[in-house]
Amino acid sequence: MHSVGLIPHKDIDFGMMVEIPAAALTIEDYLEIGVDFVSLGTNDLTQYTLAVDRNNEFVAKHYTEEHPAVMKLIERTIKKCVEAGVTCSICGQAGSVPHIVEKLVGFGITSVSSNADAVAEVRKTVARAEKKLFLMLLANLKNKFYFLFYFF
Repeated sequence: MHSVGLIPHKDIDFGMMVEIPAAALTIEDYLEIGVDFVSLGTNDLTQYTLAVDRNNEFVAKHYTEEHPAVMKLIERTIKKCVEAGVTCSICGQAGSVPHIVEKLVGFGITSVSSNADAVAEVRKTVARAEKKLFLMLLANLKNKFYFLFYFF
């Protein structure tokens, strides 16, 4: 990049894709080195986590982004990015499944890429999930306020 006059983190954001379990399990190392964004590629991450070829008709039925191992890798990656203050987005089929997107919002995902036919429903899902998080935050603050008020 320097050879064409670009300075990473200044002229251009420098980021990475997390598409294999090794990248998800070592995300802290990349965050420590310094990335501006992380994008989770759920299609490849699912395939490589489960060792299931999504294009093989004999085993494709076992391919699911909702497998606990895949969801744990996704959750871990998002939460580590949130802790580090790094933007984290998601692409792949998982971003088009409303009940998965709801979980992603709860984990702290920054943005979601969806199939065109799923965008309207995913937008509604994100709005509901963010509203739910906001209301939970308000309730928590309200409880803390009453606690403080009671003792002072």
